[in-house]
Amino acid sequence: MKICFREGHRLSDFLWFVALGGVPEIVASLAIADKSLVWMGGYLGFMLLFGVAEVRFLCRHCPYYNQHSGRTVHCKAMWGPTKWFKHKPGALGSLDKVMLYLFFFVAFSFPIYWLVLRPEFLALYLLSIIIMIWTLGRYECNRCMFFGCPFNRVDKATRDSFLESEKRSQCTSCK
Repeated sequence: MKICFREGHRLSDFLWFVALGGVPEIVASLAIADKSLVWMGGYLGFMLLFGVAEVRFLCRHCPYYNQHSGRTVHCKAMWGPTKWFKHKPGALGSLDKVMLYLFFFVAFSFPIYWLVLRPEFLALYLLSIIIMIWTLGRYECNRCMFFGCPFNRVDKATRDSFLESEKRSQCTSCK
């Protein structure tokens, strides 16, 4: 199978990601709001902090971080946040990985208490996370040019072949 790398992102890619990735957050927010609007506000505040942490520990290493000129990020997961941090191409360092995984763990486990109180929301939350991870792995992570990402699913042979070749316009239809 010929792999077409995603060389750039459009607003429609971001909207697709928001529709997919927003479901667990909406479900979690509804479960928390059912018991406490204050805790829901805390959860949403943490998710904003999570966005900043994602830019700091993951995005700034990504080649897509600088795909558009200017001071804002434009990719499938982020559209519009300021490039707060200097671009640092290459693989993530140990601290970046630890912090990224820590933020992911807290982001996904924070609402568990309230979700357990609403089993139907817990089921929907877990199912939506599974669907999100599967879909990203199937349609995004296997085409991503950020080979230093811990979630990249491009096989080694394809990656090596791509890096050896300077031709990046082979799959212009896949942009």
